[in-house]
Amino acid sequence: MTLEKLTSLQDPNPKSPPSGGRRLPAALLPIGLLLAFMAIFGLMFGSRLLPVTEVRTAPVIALRIAAGKNEVPGSDSSLPAPSGQGKLLFQSSGWVEPDPYIINVPTLVSGVIREVLVLEGQSVKKNDVLATLIDDDAKLDVQEATHAIATLDATQVAHCAQLPVLNAEMHAVQQRIKSEKALHAELLDTATRLASIPPGSVSAQEVRQAQLKVDAQKAVIDETTANLAGALAKINKVDLERITVNARIRAAQTELARRQLALERTVIKAPVDGIVLHLHAAPGKKRMLESDDPSSALIVELYEPGKLQARIDVPLTEAASLQVGQPVTLTTDLLPDVRFRGEVTRIVGEADLQRNTLQTKVRLHEPDVRLRPQMLVRAEFYPGGNADSETGPSSGGPRLAIFAPEEALFDRSQSSARGWIVEDGRARLRTLKVGSEKREQHLRIIDGLRPGDQVILPPFGDLEENQRVRITNPS
Repeated sequence: MTLEKLTSLQDPNPKSPPSGGRRLPAALLPIGLLLAFMAIFGLMFGSRLLPVTEVRTAPVIALRIAAGKNEVPGSDSSLPAPSGQGKLLFQSSGWVEPDPYIINVPTLVSGVIREVLVLEGQSVKKNDVLATLIDDDAKLDVQEATHAIATLDATQVAHCAQLPVLNAEMHAVQQRIKSEKALHAELLDTATRLASIPPGSVSAQEVRQAQLKVDAQKAVIDETTANLAGALAKINKVDLERITVNARIRAAQTELARRQLALERTVIKAPVDGIVLHLHAAPGKKRMLESDDPSSALIVELYEPGKLQARIDVPLTEAASLQVGQPVTLTTDLLPDVRFRGEVTRIVGEADLQRNTLQTKVRLHEPDVRLRPQMLVRAEFYPGGNADSETGPSSGGPRLAIFAPEEALFDRSQSSARGWIVEDGRARLRTLKVGSEKREQHLRIIDGLRPGDQVILPPFGDLEENQRVRITNPS
């Protein structure tokens, strides 16, 4: 008896192993789906499930005060305010940009760039070569147009060469007409004389033959006259063909000029003296005019360093003081010891709803060559020359000032402090510019807070940036 038979006798219902390996339990599928759902739910709403820190807040207070009480903490007293501009109205921030706009330099023909000769930030002069396109096809087009004009010129010469021959032919026909007319006159005289002789002196046959010769000569004259008309028609035809060929030559010359212009446009030159702001070209890159992409034909963007302006975001609480022509002084961190003079040239037609600001354009009178677009600047606005001396802001008209609870500020120095505010249900840390004015345990905030902000009151030692908070002020 073999070992297999003994095993079969001991286990009458043996379980055969699965042919495809071990199968996973059926319960793992719903468990996996549940875990995936929980992971997605955690990613989407996990932050809302985290603990929320309860905080007490207080609103900032906005008061109308005299404009003469404006304070500009942190300003350098060694840099005097511009003379004759009155008291400072307000300050605001912005950035530099070209005045009045960026100069786009596109290619005027579609093609592939062969060479780029400038880089971003490089100064260029007017008519300097910026880039070149592959011009092999354009050169062949010019050659084709040139050959077409040469062919038409040869055609015109060939047509005009017929004119001397046709003129000689016409002259010969005219002379023949004269000769035939003379012979006709002679035959007519002979026939007339024979007809006038008394009957019986000349036979009737001779008289009749003389008359027939006159008629035959008249037919010859008519035929020769018709040949003259044919010669004149040929000359007119050559003249008309010459006019047609001249028109075709002018059209071919126009086409040649167009193709020469296209060849010249494969060399892209600077239209003005300027600095390369953005470079859109690279060797081997296609540039296309007939494209929906607005930058598909651009080579470079230029700006003129002597024509710069500042785009300033003015808070709506200060926008009432704006007017075109208003003097402005600008400073930048690039040149901290330099003040740039400017004036308001435009006030945009729409305010920024999210920032609660109104943009204004300030032209720089003598910008430094080191200034670049998108550099941040700080603008100081002064009363305009035509401001009302009695009601203008410089004479003490009411302006809006922000005050925050003194206890909500920490890390205070002479002109700065830090504070927490609640924004979209999260704690945000702000660096504030603080004035010296104090009212009922509230300090004046020059910059960093806006009307409607909620500042967090202590304790806030455990707060972190972007931490979820819930306001628990007593009702």
